[in-house]
Amino acid sequence: MSETTGFFVAQNKIPLQESYVAIPSQNGLSYNAQKLIEFYIPPNVDAFKPKNSYLQFDLELSQDTSASNTRLQLDELIGGQCLIDTIRIHSGDKTELLEEIRHYPVHVATKYAYHSNPTLKDLRALNEGAGIWTPDCRGTRGTTKSILTNHKFSPYYEAVTADPTNASFKNSLYHKCKLKLPLHTGLFQNDKVVPCGLMNGLFVTILTSENKRVFRQLDSVSYERRIPLNPIFHSVDANTGSPATWDKSTASNVFYVKHDNNNFEVPNFPFVVGETFEFAKVTDRTKSVFDAPAVIKQIETFGSGANEYIKITLLNAVTPTVDVVSAQNFAMYSTSVRAATSYNPTYEISNAELVVNQIDMGAQAKAEAQRDMREGKMMVYDFLSTQVYNYSQLKGDRVANIGIPANHQRAKSVICVPTDASVYSTKDSISCEGTYEISTGTDIVLNSTQSGIAGISDRLTEYFFFYDGRNQPSLNVKTEKISAKNSIDAIPILELDKALSQAEMPALDMSRFNENFCIGRAFSLNKGVYDMRGKDCRLNIFYQDTANQPVKDKLWCNFVYHIRRINIRADSIQVEV
Repeated sequence: MSETTGFFVAQNKIPLQESYVAIPSQNGLSYNAQKLIEFYIPPNVDAFKPKNSYLQFDLELSQDTSASNTRLQLDELIGGQCLIDTIRIHSGDKTELLEEIRHYPVHVATKYAYHSNPTLKDLRALNEGAGIWTPDCRGTRGTTKSILTNHKFSPYYEAVTADPTNASFKNSLYHKCKLKLPLHTGLFQNDKVVPCGLMNGLFVTILTSENKRVFRQLDSVSYERRIPLNPIFHSVDANTGSPATWDKSTASNVFYVKHDNNNFEVPNFPFVVGETFEFAKVTDRTKSVFDAPAVIKQIETFGSGANEYIKITLLNAVTPTVDVVSAQNFAMYSTSVRAATSYNPTYEISNAELVVNQIDMGAQAKAEAQRDMREGKMMVYDFLSTQVYNYSQLKGDRVANIGIPANHQRAKSVICVPTDASVYSTKDSISCEGTYEISTGTDIVLNSTQSGIAGISDRLTEYFFFYDGRNQPSLNVKTEKISAKNSIDAIPILELDKALSQAEMPALDMSRFNENFCIGRAFSLNKGVYDMRGKDCRLNIFYQDTANQPVKDKLWCNFVYHIRRINIRADSIQVEV
């Protein structure tokens, strides 16, 4: 409403009609790892609202049939978004690259780690296959909450409900599920209508991710993730008063687990038939292995009332190397992935469609736009985008000067994510063996499931940015408490909060500041922009902890958020960054 009109003064309004159009992929019926999915939005979709548009497809996971069984799912934080490695958007004739986002899962993981609340988490679990905390799979031994334990209501596989259950957990139990993903690009997150017809349509190209980057194993069966959350050994005889020890000189094929961590019925039990396991002491993870692989043959409840326990029957009787004692709290952990020679699960995407929210502007508006174009006028379309600049750092580099060529006319902020650049096998990545240690304490050990996706502090002690001829901020920002994994530094969190706000993904939840460590700097405030052209932007980082040195090589993904402009003329399209 303009300043010269009042609230009750009628103005000319264009009635808009909305509809949804599903555009199928062009170059195939199904896709797996490292494949290109291409969509062409034709010019007859004259205009569409990008923020209401989304990608949908069917997904089916497959575990490695040459190894023992276990439950697999996609990344617990970003769900199906981890299936996208790179996304590119071209004009319809492919003469102009409008936007490209490499390291797409890193970008989305940063957004989902901080721009999150219970409503958004629930929505991402429903639509995108992300993890969610459920009371049925809750821990009762004081661990931190996990969103990677929901095996009872998972979209990826059938829930086990039979009691007793002795059916092997094979690929036939994995569902073909439907995922609906918003595309987190500047163009598709904009709230302004895209004049697709004036750009000769749009080409959207998606490169799918490698297998080892997408699969996750449940926290409640992992040796490297919250081991007190796993099922706890009770006895070999289900005697409540005097539970019998599984002696290291005794072979057995039957044992019982405690009620801890909600394991009082078969549907709540996280292990499956055909899964192999060992025991480890909860307090210090001391292992008690077996003289032969312990394979679960049957899972059932036994007894009644307070004396009812989950009973595990094994395929063959086995003998532990250490006495497994109830009072010492030995937890089960899965070896189906860890003990495999190699482990190579796969995924398949099918029926991929880009659903766009088409807007009918009406014949009069179309005619006016075409007339203006013929008269030589130009349409300008602005949207907030990001450009990523990479820097490789070895763990022995205790000081680094990272150049960020943020040569953007309308820059808003930069968010730097130091990801783990170590090369892990697929089985190590899934089992989290050797990945970055996020924290200890009540979880005993919590290793990262998001290697190469989430940021790691890795004993960083301080940093500062340098641009426009001076340090930004004027004093170095200390990060020692965060990287020591036992406290929090306020200033880096405040700096990151401002950078996230300028990137239009305001921080609603800071609880993952250590699980997804980032360094942020706002170039301006209050939705303003800053001209970075000709500015030599650098990030200076220091690892000066003499007692603890960095343990991981890092690939820095430096995302510069900026306003990108598309200039549309009758005979050309030009992008300004």
